[in-house]
Amino acid sequence: MLVSVICLCPLRPVLAAGVQTVANCDKPLDLGPGGRVRITQSRARASVEISQPGAAGRKVEVEYGDELYRQTVGKDGLLRLAFALTAADNQFVVTMSEAAPMTCTINVPDFAKIFRAVLRWHDPVQLDLNVLEPNGRMNETGNISASRPNNDQADGIGQMDIVGAVPTDDATGEMSYVADGSSVPPDGVFGFKVDYVTRGSRAMPPYCGDNALAAPRIDFIKIQGGTVTIEKLTLNRIRCGDQIANNRRLMPIR
Repeated sequence: MLVSVICLCPLRPVLAAGVQTVANCDKPLDLGPGGRVRITQSRARASVEISQPGAAGRKVEVEYGDELYRQTVGKDGLLRLAFALTAADNQFVVTMSEAAPMTCTINVPDFAKIFRAVLRWHDPVQLDLNVLEPNGRMNETGNISASRPNNDQADGIGQMDIVGAVPTDDATGEMSYVADGSSVPPDGVFGFKVDYVTRGSRAMPPYCGDNALAAPRIDFIKIQGGTVTIEKLTLNRIRCGDQIANNRRLMPIR
């Protein structure tokens, strides 16, 4: 029997017109007294929200296809984990330490109406997805990134609604940009670039030369009109000690 996950508090919508749906799970997650969980999606962005007094430090994992998202409940007993959904119908498994796994399904009714770009990686480094919207200008209106997320949508047509931390233990790191498909110009051209934040402006080991972390592998996923395309890429290597000029920090995704 499927169980609808109970709502703890309203979820702030990603975009005003998003269609929000709630996950169906095969059983409640065992959180203990006073615990609450809410799993929803809007604009193909899944959100797992957990509240459990006294649960600080408990690990939560979400397995979605080949991806593994991992996060720890904070000192306040709260956790919020977000990741991008790449299909109209989805299944994933939520596991909390000291509790049995919970299998959930969730649909995205407006999947064909969104434009989303997703950057995923598995190395323990921080990356930053930069999006230049059609007719946008670098560091001005239409340039969206972690430092310019455009949450109020005052400076562009979309926003960076998922900004992940450095992944650990083979987990997935993720950033994702989203816009209403109807707001994207029919012939509009987006520019996508990646900043290897951890490497900084001067390449030092282990993020340079022949080291394993010198050239992280990434998956770049684009969703438009209900069609999903995936590019598997490797970031450029830099010689150790080389200074990286600001105009060379951003590596284009072709």
